[in-house]
Amino acid sequence: MSKPAKTANTKPTSNSRRTIALSGDGSNLSSRISYTAHEREGVHTQKVRLAKMAKRGADWDGTAANDNIAWPLATALIKEGNADLLKYAMVYRKIYDAAKSEAMLGGTTVALGEGVSLDQRQWIKPSGEIAYKGVRVVSKETKETPAKRKTSTDSEKPDSGYSNVPKIWNGDRPVNDMIDAQQKLHNLQRRLGHLCEPFELACIDGKTLAEVGNAFGVANRSGAQGAGRALVHTALVTLRDCIGEVRRQDIAA
Repeated sequence: MSKPAKTANTKPTSNSRRTIALSGDGSNLSSRISYTAHEREGVHTQKVRLAKMAKRGADWDGTAANDNIAWPLATALIKEGNADLLKYAMVYRKIYDAAKSEAMLGGTTVALGEGVSLDQRQWIKPSGEIAYKGVRVVSKETKETPAKRKTSTDSEKPDSGYSNVPKIWNGDRPVNDMIDAQQKLHNLQRRLGHLCEPFELACIDGKTLAEVGNAFGVANRSGAQGAGRALVHTALVTLRDCIGEVRRQDIAA
C-alpha cells in the first residue's frame, strides 16, 4: 500500500504574516485598535508613508562617508590600534602645512567684510538631497556697527562721551605662525635625519607603507610593507621623544 503524498505546507510563515498584517488597517490583528470608517484610510496611508520612509537608505552599508580616510598612514595606524603615534603624525602634518603656507602681509584683493558679501544659496529637496544655487554677490555693503565705550565728560547730553573701541589688528598672525612653524619643522627634520624622507612620503605625500618600502629598495610586497612600517614607526617614535605630550589644541584645525 503506497503512502499518501505529502501536501505542501500552506501555513503562512512569520514573515508573510507580518507582511499581511502591515498591509492592512489593523482589522486582521488578534489584538488591535478599532478604527472608525473615516479613520481606516488615514491609518493605512500613514503605514504606507512610514514604510516608504523606512526604505530610504536600505542600501547603506553602515559605514559613514567620513570614515574613508584618504591618508593611508592614518588608516594603517588606526587598524593597528596605534592612536598614540597617529597624534604625532597629525602634529607634524600641521606644522608642515603652516610652514609651507606662504603667508604674506598685505594683499591685492578685497577681503570679505570690506565691501563684498557672498551669499551661498542652497536648499533641501523633499528627497533629502541638498541643491546648490551658487554664490550670489551682494553689491551693497552692510557696515557693522562699531563697538563704543563710554568716557566721563561734563556734558549733560546722553549721547556724548562715547568713542569707538579700536579693533585689535591680527593681520600679521599668519606670517608669524608660518615663521614659527618653519623653525619647528627645521628642528624636527634635523632630529629625524635619514628617516625624514621615508616619513614624509607617508605623512605628507600620502604614500602607503608598501610604497615607502618600495622607494627604499625593497621589491616584494610583504617585505616592502614591513620595511616601510619599520621606517615610519621609528620616525614616529623619534617625533614622540622630541615633541613630548600632545594636547587637543595641538592637533585641532
